[in-house]
Amino acid sequence: MRPDDVPLLALLRQEMNFSSDRQRVIANNVANANTPGFTAQDLDRAEFERSVSEVMSQRRSANGMRLRTTRDNHIEGSPSAGGVARTWSTQDTPDSETTINGNSVVLEEQMVKANETRMRYETALSLYQKSLGLIRTAIRPPS
Repeated sequence: MRPDDVPLLALLRQEMNFSSDRQRVIANNVANANTPGFTAQDLDRAEFERSVSEVMSQRRSANGMRLRTTRDNHIEGSPSAGGVARTWSTQDTPDSETTINGNSVVLEEQMVKANETRMRYETALSLYQKSLGLIRTAIRPPS
């Protein structure tokens, strides 16, 4: 059994991959903060969430199982949710102001995005590690 066979672990890995890729895009924005005409970019989180939902729907219809949601704001899950593609498109997302040389990178806004991305990554990593620990505990023979 591979870790990606566990739906929760597969989703957490995809979140970590997305966060890692987004951090690279943000770092590129910061590196080009003084480049004339540079427009800040970002990854489309909605696109990532749609791709996760599509994979979950495909898996659910493939095996006929569905997880129960009790409220409208609950995320529907599936027993097997791995397999989200790692191709997310970057899009121009100019920050709140543009300098006279046409550069639209605002370092403060990029730092906020970087911090949000880091927190998402660390949360996913922590949950991933704790889940693996639970699996190890479950398969360890009694002593």
